[in-house]
Amino acid sequence: MKRTVVLAPLALLFATSLHLVHAAGNVVSIPLQRSFNRNSNILVTRRIARTRKQQGKDMMQLAPDVDFDEDSHDVEPDFGQVRLTDATDTYYYGMISVGTPSQNFTVTFDTGSANMWIPGIRCTSKACLQHNRYDHELSSTYQPLNGQFAIQYGTGEVRGVTGQDTVKVGGITIKGQPFAESISEDEVFELPDTEFDGLFGLAFKSLSSGGLVPPMTKMIEEALVDEPVFAFALSEGHRSFGELLLGGYNKLHYKGELRWMRVTRAKYWQVSMEGIWYGDGKFNMLSLSKNRDVSKIPLDLITGNPTDATLPDSWRQEKADETAEKARKKARRKAKESDLDMDLEEKRKRLSADTSPKLKKLLPARPNASPDTSAIIDTGTSFLLGDPSSVQLISRIIGADFHTGDMSCAHLSELKSFWITLGGFKFEIAPEHYVYRDPVKKTCSSAWVPSYDSPFWVLGDSFLRAYYAVFDVKEKKVGLAPINRPLRHV
Repeated sequence: MKRTVVLAPLALLFATSLHLVHAAGNVVSIPLQRSFNRNSNILVTRRIARTRKQQGKDMMQLAPDVDFDEDSHDVEPDFGQVRLTDATDTYYYGMISVGTPSQNFTVTFDTGSANMWIPGIRCTSKACLQHNRYDHELSSTYQPLNGQFAIQYGTGEVRGVTGQDTVKVGGITIKGQPFAESISEDEVFELPDTEFDGLFGLAFKSLSSGGLVPPMTKMIEEALVDEPVFAFALSEGHRSFGELLLGGYNKLHYKGELRWMRVTRAKYWQVSMEGIWYGDGKFNMLSLSKNRDVSKIPLDLITGNPTDATLPDSWRQEKADETAEKARKKARRKAKESDLDMDLEEKRKRLSADTSPKLKKLLPARPNASPDTSAIIDTGTSFLLGDPSSVQLISRIIGADFHTGDMSCAHLSELKSFWITLGGFKFEIAPEHYVYRDPVKKTCSSAWVPSYDSPFWVLGDSFLRAYYAVFDVKEKKVGLAPINRPLRHV
C-alpha cells in the first residue's frame, strides 16, 4: 500500500483503502434505484463455496474484506422529493450530475463510506466502458486536485485521480465538490452485477481521506440543506420506489416514534449492540456463542424456553446475568427524561450531590464509552454481517448452510423473528427480511453472513427495509422506526 492516506469507504470489513498522494431552506428527497451491492463479493464467494461443496472440496471461508459497497440515490426534477428504485432487493442506486454542463451518473448512496468517485473518460476497463464516464475537459467548472487514489474492495480495485467540480443531487447544487474519477476498475464492477456508475459517501468526515470533504458535510457547511439530517425509506420489490431525503425526514414514512441511538464513534454510523435473540428464546446469542463450539449447543435451549433444571450448570449464571442486565436496561430507559434530545451532560448535572452511585449508573454511558459489541447502520451493504460464531449458530437455527447461505424456501412460515438490541432498544428482524428470495432463480438464502476480522456487525439493507432510518450529522445520532408501507410520495 502506498504510504499515503487511507480511505475506508466501505465498512472496515471490505478492507477498503484509498491512497491519496495529494494532500437555506432546502429539503431534498433522492430516489434510490437498487441493484447489486457490497455483497457482490459475498454472493460471488458463496457461489464458489457451492461449487466446492458440489465437488467435495473443503469449504472456503469468506474473506475478511468480502464486502463491497452499494447504495444510492436518484435525482428528480422536482426539488425536494426523489424516488428510490430497488433492484432485486440487493442494493439501491440513484442519479447525480457532475460538471458544467451537467454529465449524469448513477451512484450508490452509502452510509458506510465518506468519499465520492465516478468513472473517468480515461478509464478503458470493461467496467468503465459499460458505464457513464466523466470527461473533465468538457466541464468549465472542473479544477484538478492532482491526487492519486486506489480503493481495494477485496476482489476488486478502483484506481484514479482526484479533482473538484459542481455536483448536483436532488436539486441541490454543490460547487467545488471534491471527488475522484477512476482510470481503472476491476471486473467486479462490470454489468450485470454492478449497474451503478460510482459511489456517493454519507459517512462522517473523519472517515474521508486526503482532505476530501464529503458531499453531505459540504452541503451542511454551506447551508444548502435546512437541517443537518438525511433519511432513508427503502422500498421492497424489484424496481419499486423508495426515498432518500436530504435536509430532513418524512413522518409519512414511519409508524410510531423514532428511537434515537447515540453514535458511539463518529466515523461510521456506529451504535452499541447489546444482543440477538430468536423468537421468545431466553439466551442472547452474542454471549452464548463466545468461546463455545456452537455446533454442539442444543438448539432447543435457544428456540425454546428451557427450565433452570435442564440447563448446564455453567449456563445458569449466564442466564441470571442476562436477566439482571435486562432489568438494568429497563431501569435505564425509565431513568431517561422524556426529552431525548436533551444533552446527556446536562442530565448528569441535574443529579444532586447526594445522588447514589446506583442511580448514576442508570444514566446512559458517556459518548466516548466503548461498548463490547457495536454495529454500523450501512445502506451500502445488502445483508447482515457479523461474527462467524454467532452467524454459524443463527444458520443452524434457520436451517441455512453456513458457507453458502443456501436454505429451503419450503419452511419459511415456520421461522420466527430475531430480535436485535441496539442502543438499549429492541428491533425485530422478521423472516421476510433475513431470508433473501432470489426473484429470478426462485431460491432462498440466508441474509446472515459471517464477517472475519471485523470489529463490528454491519446491518445492511436486509435490516433497513424494515425501518425508516434518520441520520443526524450534527447531533451524531441515528433514529429508527417501523417503516410505513406502502410508501407515500408527496
